[in-house]
Amino acid sequence: MSLSKYKFPYKPRPRQLEVASEIQETLKTANVILEAPTGFGKTPVVIYSLLPFLDRGGRIVWAVRTGNETDRPIEEFRVFREKSNARFIAMSFRGKKDMCLLAKEFGETLDYSEVSYICSRERKRCPYYKRLEEGVDYSTLLSRGVLTYSEVYEWARKKKVCPYFLQRELLKVADVVSLSYNYVVDENLSWTIKGAFPLSQSILVVDEAHNLTQLNLGGDTVTEGTIERAKREAEELEARDMAEFIDKIQENVEKEFSSLGEEESQVFSPLKLIDGREEMIEKMKTLGEEVRDMRFREGKRPHSSLYHLANFLEEAISYEGEKGVALIAEKIDGKIHLNIWDMRSSEILSNVWKKFRRVIFMSGTLSPIEAFAETIGVKNYKPISVPSPYDETNASVYIVKDLTTRGEELSQEMARKYVEAIGKVLERVKGNTAVFTASYRIQLKLLEAGLRETSQQKGYQVFVEKREMSGQEAGEVLQEFKKLADEGKGLLVAPMGGRFAEGIDLPGKELVCVFLAGIPFEKPTVKTNLYISYYEELYGEGKGRLYAYIYPALRKASQAIGRALRSPRDQAVIILGDHRYNNYLPLLPDYVRELRQEISHTKLDHIQPPWERIRL
Repeated sequence: MSLSKYKFPYKPRPRQLEVASEIQETLKTANVILEAPTGFGKTPVVIYSLLPFLDRGGRIVWAVRTGNETDRPIEEFRVFREKSNARFIAMSFRGKKDMCLLAKEFGETLDYSEVSYICSRERKRCPYYKRLEEGVDYSTLLSRGVLTYSEVYEWARKKKVCPYFLQRELLKVADVVSLSYNYVVDENLSWTIKGAFPLSQSILVVDEAHNLTQLNLGGDTVTEGTIERAKREAEELEARDMAEFIDKIQENVEKEFSSLGEEESQVFSPLKLIDGREEMIEKMKTLGEEVRDMRFREGKRPHSSLYHLANFLEEAISYEGEKGVALIAEKIDGKIHLNIWDMRSSEILSNVWKKFRRVIFMSGTLSPIEAFAETIGVKNYKPISVPSPYDETNASVYIVKDLTTRGEELSQEMARKYVEAIGKVLERVKGNTAVFTASYRIQLKLLEAGLRETSQQKGYQVFVEKREMSGQEAGEVLQEFKKLADEGKGLLVAPMGGRFAEGIDLPGKELVCVFLAGIPFEKPTVKTNLYISYYEELYGEGKGRLYAYIYPALRKASQAIGRALRSPRDQAVIILGDHRYNNYLPLLPDYVRELRQEISHTKLDHIQPPWERIRL
């Protein structure tokens, strides 16, 4: 069926209609890997290409990185439904954590496991679930055609029926569903859509697909705090033998990892930490269930650190010696974190893609595409690459030749150079700026060297991303930063790969300058070396280091750069604050390669922003 039947709801940008036709044609025989820059309009182009498939009765699963992003593609589908000759039902889908009315009665935010506990325990008695089971006419809701999760939630709340299970009913008749990656790649959650969506007849669209290479699909983490809270729970239950057992785990953790430095890591054996006493784990889980039950009956969050610790130890023991899974202890902010780290993305994901009729992977940062395809386990595909629309009227790009974060530690002298360089840039651009650092460690060094004070002296309000920042807290910070767009006096400091360096939109004056402080290579710890070794075993010595170490770092850098250029009308100054970027130019956006200039950090007050150039 030809795309000419449908109206593209926007004035087409260069190559948009051409790429849509190419995607439609390719899907007849192969999967698609689409790499196109921010501002190209990947979402409307992909939707447009899929309209004939929807017309023929096909269905679409649109996977996004987090639940918070599920509404974005659905809002775009709304535009197509209103302005094109297309009829379909599209909805965003959220988990029980966001949709359970019973859990909301606790008056505080519960995590997924706590809400699932409440649901499984109370479902038969839940008044909202019972009303839904008795039958509810949701035809008026469906008549809207396009539904965000909040619209479903509000409708269900007013009708006093369960929003989550109403979603499950709506899934059966929906043509398009947008949901987080977890519902696609996690076997424990994928059953949610299997019954409602015939996956073999559905096309899966993976948004921001570069994130797939870093998924920890079977992972979990406990901290020293988890262990301490588990011991207190055992003491509250007067389970003396369990408290003594956990006390011994604490001793072993302290003894094993006392020599670890900040952000250092080492392999651990769960059996060694528990002195081989596996029989205590089942008892720990039983006690954890008692704690959950007791807290629930008291009207408190049904959380138990005993239960979490027991599950973690059980999983860790089952994974010990498993190829592609590492058990890693690392010190973060002075505390030991025990991690189950699953590196088997290619092996696990290759089976996921086979469930769907076709898959479209899309992002602005997938190069080299062959390497991306290999690491996520996709073989039958055609790459489609779109060049960026940006030129010297959009961006000024500088590589600073006398700055680098290379080495085990950032020296005080180099940190001061960075702060001096950032100060010069702030004085010159006089607009909202983001300093994206190679890591939290580098971020701390720059703050200790006076970054906050220097910026404030120049009239900037400073916003800093914290490691444990909640989604709500991050959203508030972002809104405050955006409010300063007209004044042009906001400075956002955040690590590459963090919350703010990818997946957010800061168009126009909301962000006019990006300064990359270093390259976000992982610190060469035991964890990093294990990852490289595993990839060398999978892909060969030459590819292993590239796939596990080099490419992920440059993708993070490219994502951070892209925060400032969101459309062909945007203008920004890009400062690559590390001379090593010269070594990796082929892995950076094309406009960076074409527009780059080398400069000393002492000359950054002479840079020329693109808005000072005359557009021809």
